Amino acid sequence: MTLALSVRWLVEYARRPLNLVLLVAIPVIFVTLSAGALTDFADILGGATDLGEVEAATAGWAAAVLAGVAGFFHVSTSRDADRRLAGAGVGAARVVASRLASTLVLAGLAAIGALIALRLRTTGLAFTPRVVGATLLFAVIYAGIGVTVGALVRSEMNGSLIVVFAWIFDVFFGPAMGNRAPVIRVFPLHFPTLVVTDVASGHSGRLGDLGIAVAWALAATTLAAIWLTLTTRTQRNTTRRSTPSIRRMAAARTAASRQLRRMPAMWVLIVGLPVAFISASIAITPHDPTPVELVEGGRRGLQILSMADVHGAVMVPITIGFLASLAGLFVIVDSAEGDRRLSLTRYRPAEILTVRMAVIAVASLLATAVAVAVTAVSFTAVSWPIFIAANVLVALTYATIGVIVGPLFGRLGGLYVLLLLPFIDIGLAQNAMFDAAPPNWGRYLPAHGAVRVMMDGAFTPGFDETGALLLALAWLAALTAAAAAVFRRVTIA
Repeated sequence: MTLALSVRWLVEYARRPLNLVLLVAIPVIFVTLSAGALTDFADILGGATDLGEVEAATAGWAAAVLAGVAGFFHVSTSRDADRRLAGAGVGAARVVASRLASTLVLAGLAAIGALIALRLRTTGLAFTPRVVGATLLFAVIYAGIGVTVGALVRSEMNGSLIVVFAWIFDVFFGPAMGNRAPVIRVFPLHFPTLVVTDVASGHSGRLGDLGIAVAWALAATTLAAIWLTLTTRTQRNTTRRSTPSIRRMAAARTAASRQLRRMPAMWVLIVGLPVAFISASIAITPHDPTPVELVEGGRRGLQILSMADVHGAVMVPITIGFLASLAGLFVIVDSAEGDRRLSLTRYRPAEILTVRMAVIAVASLLATAVAVAVTAVSFTAVSWPIFIAANVLVALTYATIGVIVGPLFGRLGGLYVLLLLPFIDIGLAQNAMFDAAPPNWGRYLPAHGAVRVMMDGAFTPGFDETGALLLALAWLAALTAAAAAVFRRVTIA
């Protein structure tokens, strides 16, 4: 019975083939494109410097976040059905066992995709017992975390952001990035990262680093089983409050405000992530000199700047691009059913989209304000108006991308895509920490123009990036038109 149910859950998951493809493809893309840059970043911060070691860690990191998000959605989208199934005589134990088994299969697929990517980049490293075992531990640990959050958190947006938020801090402030603070020892991926990078912690006791990593996997799976069993047995009132009838745009704005208040995790992320992520990133970055390509007086050339200042500047668009895209995704997806009902009344799709974009803009601009305020504590832009305006362009651009991705890919697939796209675009291609000038392929990505304007405002007294500004505005206009077309299609369908 348990095996049959597990197969059934996997078949249901595969009914959206795109999610299955992304589960394997995104680790391949993440590892292939990010391994070298993350190795350089770890070297800058004084962490693991061996290319193969950090590449192996990137495979585990990719498997972890995808397994965590997959585990969360695998459970959260089926809570009511699982309770009914358990109450119909199947029993909570069998339902829980089948959910956990199918989640671990999904975690295994994410790990396989990551190991394939690692194999493509390296010779033999991907399939050593140490790397294979550690990558599977990464995936199992976060699969357990995702299932636990799915059992406890009703909101799909809130729960998925909790998983992603935990993963961001687990990775970017972990031992591979040079962090040796005692507090990081309680992070789930601390010991698995030490295992995969072949670095002895010296504080693992009798169990050793591998033993504690295995203990984390067992503990995460056990905790997931316990909470999933408790919530599967518990009958909750799942009736949700319906959205009141909306007759005027003023009432629509009131409903939008209520939607914002029902998103506590998004507000915590919008405020907490810039404060913690940007300030900590600046604090751990050395003041070593680094070359950056800038334009001044119409002449393009290299300037030598402080690495800490460059990091302080580029962390702002990286953070707000990620947050704004998630705001666009979840606001549009969470309101899709109500928007389709509204389209049957006298409301036009353009009016509905205007209200939703107002909600998304508030969240995006708040993220921008917080990120700029945090970086201003340690970094001073040469031209704050240009710097702020450029980051607003980044926020609006990626918020609009979230609006497009949500209806096309759904919650799970959209989250997969938005975990990757801002990171590849802003975090890698446009990041002056890795290259003095963007690579040629990076010039075709959405944030290129806005980030060039941001760098101009951050480090030069005059404005010389008119072409980049026009490019950024063209991207925003094109994406807005695409968002309107996608929204109209899914709203009036």
